[in-house]
Amino acid sequence: MMTIQQQDSALFQRAVWGGILTVVTVASTLAAACGTPFAALATLAALFLPRRDAFVLIGVNWIANQAIGFGLLHYPLNWDCYRGGINLLIAAVAGTAAAMFALQALRKAGAAIAIMGSFAAAFVTYEVLLYAITPWRSGGDFAMPVVLHILYINAIAFAGLLLLQTAAIAAGLAAPRAVLWKDSAAA
Repeated sequence: MMTIQQQDSALFQRAVWGGILTVVTVASTLAAACGTPFAALATLAALFLPRRDAFVLIGVNWIANQAIGFGLLHYPLNWDCYRGGINLLIAAVAGTAAAMFALQALRKAGAAIAIMGSFAAAFVTYEVLLYAITPWRSGGDFAMPVVLHILYINAIAFAGLLLLQTAAIAAGLAAPRAVLWKDSAAA
């Protein structure tokens, strides 16, 4: 049983680590012209955070993404842009849930399969849901080269985030969370 001091320390540690991840993803958003790698972030959150914290992290990153889009990149203030932002949030939350579900379903198959399956579930859910809920789809937005580029960005981001997570655990900035080896449904 954790003491109150240990609980406060763990909460502080998760908040600081969530802040670091948000800064990293905001930087990648700026570098990729507002292309936040939500599938990569959703998978990392599913692997290493309690359920509630995972969804909070996705929500905070979505808010940061929208602030950059509307504040720095001067997206037009019209219904199509607002709806596009809402669609991103819906797809990112669904991708997070899909990564969690895949992690639970695949964890007995081994860590590598569970990790890759979670990433695949997050990415496919994110892209398919965006396609399904986007009215007046432009053929270019969901053309194979575009989707493959988004996959590439997310795969590179996921690999980088996994390395960053590993380094943060080693440095004591992030708590190890072995969701692959225990029941994360209680989290």
